[in-house]
Amino acid sequence: MAVKKANETYEYLPENYEEEILMSRKKSKTGRESEGGQKLNINSLMDILTIMLVFLLKSYATDPVNITPGPDLDIPKSTSLLQPAATVTVTVAKSSIVVDNEPVTVVKDGKVEASQKRGGEDAYFIIPLNKALVEAVEKKRRLEAINPTIKFDGVCTIVMDKESPYRLLTEVMYTAGQAEFSNFKFATISTAG
Repeated sequence: MAVKKANETYEYLPENYEEEILMSRKKSKTGRESEGGQKLNINSLMDILTIMLVFLLKSYATDPVNITPGPDLDIPKSTSLLQPAATVTVTVAKSSIVVDNEPVTVVKDGKVEASQKRGGEDAYFIIPLNKALVEAVEKKRRLEAINPTIKFDGVCTIVMDKESPYRLLTEVMYTAGQAEFSNFKFATISTAG
């Protein structure tokens, strides 16, 4: 009921006005909860995540030996159809020797510095290369102890620039032999169909 007094309007509120307001708020809250309380359907999201996972797995390199030829590394070509195996990889470029993507020592003019060899200039034993290969062998042995399907078989893959001198190859192989590697595989770029 409204009462008018000279340009003013007053409204009388019922005695249970506060209770009515509280009840209407409760109804509106429960109404919102029932609308928003439904379970979220995530099938579409799972489909998108599955597609992304497949794409990432397909695009991930599956070759055990990943080689990036460049101006510092020109790999010889071959018609071999053999697939590379997962082994310790020694890369001998024109400017460095790398073990499993970790730089080990510098190569200059096809030679390793005499200070990096045990016995000087004419020695075959390259100290930093041996240290890195011994660490790789220890890592393989620790993995072998944990996982019996992994076996250390003493195989080393050598990736070498085709213009590197034979003496440097001999030094690398001798040093690897001292670190318990007795079999060698040479990585080449396959030209066969």
